[in-house]
Amino acid sequence: MKTVFSILPLLLLLLLAGQASGSFWFQVIDISPINLTPNSEANFTVAVKGLGSQGSYVELVFKNMSQGLDISCPKLIKYVLPAGVTKYNCTIKAGDIAPGNYSFVVDVAAKGSPSGKMTAHVEVLAGGIAQAKEPQQEAVQKETQAFNANQTSASPPAKATPASGAALAALTVLLASRRMRS
Repeated sequence: MKTVFSILPLLLLLLLAGQASGSFWFQVIDISPINLTPNSEANFTVAVKGLGSQGSYVELVFKNMSQGLDISCPKLIKYVLPAGVTKYNCTIKAGDIAPGNYSFVVDVAAKGSPSGKMTAHVEVLAGGIAQAKEPQQEAVQKETQAFNANQTSASPPAKATPASGAALAALTVLLASRRMRS
């Protein structure tokens, strides 16, 4: 009976190690450039990366919105895989606002996840200037996409590592085996 009571705390630690091994952490890693004119709308994408060891449903939350800007996304909640990147397609509408620079914060909301926010910048241009900047923006976006494609193909595959709970479980088994011997 004495052996059973000495093993019971170790089994409890093993149970807790299994619970602690999963982590939820998501972060906004990229927001496409946003340029538009007053009384118009533009599309942009928000990329969310799973940095934890488990995936979950993640909702985008828009904060600190300037008056006159309205954002809508057809799907605000998507499943984000661990170590995966999920893109949200959104639309921003500008009302009758003055040309200038505006900003808002995009945050993630997921169960058990800390904040992973990023600030988005909106450039509201006068009518003629916005049309002149569009070809330049498309060229920059194509160069960025080509660079990202080259960078991802050149990087070596990541090695899978065990979670911190696995190390704690192994240590607990080692301690239990030493106690049983003595």
